[in-house]
Amino acid sequence: MQAKRPLVGFYGDDFTGSSENLAQFHRNGLRTRLYLKMPSLGALREAAADLDVVGFAGTARALSNTQIAEEVSPAYEALRALGCTFLQYKICSTFDSAPQVGNFGFVAESIAPRGSDVVVLAATPDFGRYTAFGNHYAKFGAEIVRLDRHPSMSNHPRTPMKEADLRQHLQSLCSLPFANIFLPEIRDRDVLAGRLRGLLAEGTGVIFDGVENRDLEYIAIALWERHQSRPVFAVAAQGLAQHLGKHLADKKLRSELIDVRTAISPASNLLVLSGSCAIQTGRQIDVAVQEGWATIHLDPLDLRDERAVNEKIDALKPEIMTNLAGNRPTIVYTARGNDMDRARFEDVPPQLIGSAYAKLMIAARKQAGIQRVVLAGGDSSSYAVRKSDAESLTIKVFDQVQHGHLCELMGGGLDGLEVLLKGGQVGDDNYFIRVLRGTEK
Repeated sequence: MQAKRPLVGFYGDDFTGSSENLAQFHRNGLRTRLYLKMPSLGALREAAADLDVVGFAGTARALSNTQIAEEVSPAYEALRALGCTFLQYKICSTFDSAPQVGNFGFVAESIAPRGSDVVVLAATPDFGRYTAFGNHYAKFGAEIVRLDRHPSMSNHPRTPMKEADLRQHLQSLCSLPFANIFLPEIRDRDVLAGRLRGLLAEGTGVIFDGVENRDLEYIAIALWERHQSRPVFAVAAQGLAQHLGKHLADKKLRSELIDVRTAISPASNLLVLSGSCAIQTGRQIDVAVQEGWATIHLDPLDLRDERAVNEKIDALKPEIMTNLAGNRPTIVYTARGNDMDRARFEDVPPQLIGSAYAKLMIAARKQAGIQRVVLAGGDSSSYAVRKSDAESLTIKVFDQVQHGHLCELMGGGLDGLEVLLKGGQVGDDNYFIRVLRGTEK
């Protein structure tokens, strides 16, 4: 008999990551929806009766602790009202967080429901994110480097990753005690279950290693089994959603799974709105330029306040709309992936970049009839979608080759607009070309 409550509920600390998390559940055939605005509890209950996973996309990655409490607490209150007892706080797989900005340690300590087991899983092997003996690594080009030596993440403008030891990093964020469960323990399922049970019984949070997908499979199964007796609160990247979703689908906890599309159809045109400083995004812009795409630089330092945002967008809009009307793909970008830009933009509020991109996205849809938009970068993308007046989204296509996903917006006059969300480091050099031309054979 099909349950009438969602199996899993989550809050994502930025929009790109939230949609990625949703897509990992979706890829396993689960019924999912991501809310961009808080609906009434009645409307949420009605929708959730037919959903396996309910998510809320937030902006906590760019907020202070006080702001985090104001934004995140209502989401978990709503999820608990739906009966969700397996809760996730979705974080970036690069695990970057700072005491005063985007502090997920504060969330685990102050917002996680009382009586919940707190666990941490940052590893996402399919995205080149690995944790081994407590230290976190990321793929960079052909190399795998420790996060505190990663060229982009160690120099992130807001949350630089200066410590690769996740336990040490968490100690800088909160006072909760944490202990590690290392690879040899994870790979023996009996040892994993016993170690997990013992640590959590002591009130200690658990940090998991993870290098291969099978590591995450074992962790997801162990956590779901643990969840049968106690609520779980997982501070975790999308690797957990990927393997927990697979486990839930395999257990057939729902009577019917959905068909999952994996091929992106071609688009007639494309608008890319990039607020990313990542080196890889810069490479992707360079490849598009070589293909003849138009590029327009938006200097964030011009965005002093909302009035300045309006003036800047009014100045840029004619050129953008002319390009789109002429069927020329166009990229609006704040940076091209260099250290100078990261340093210059450190104090620019991502809310203002998001506001600017929301206005451009709405104009492109309503004036130029654009079918598809790419939003690159975590913080600015979150604000762009929030300020667009869209109410929620579903996953339309899961692109398993580059781990991207095409979403469809609902509400706010943007019904049917396809939005592809790209993290800064995600995708091959030809990513934007591929999104325009499609992946259908």
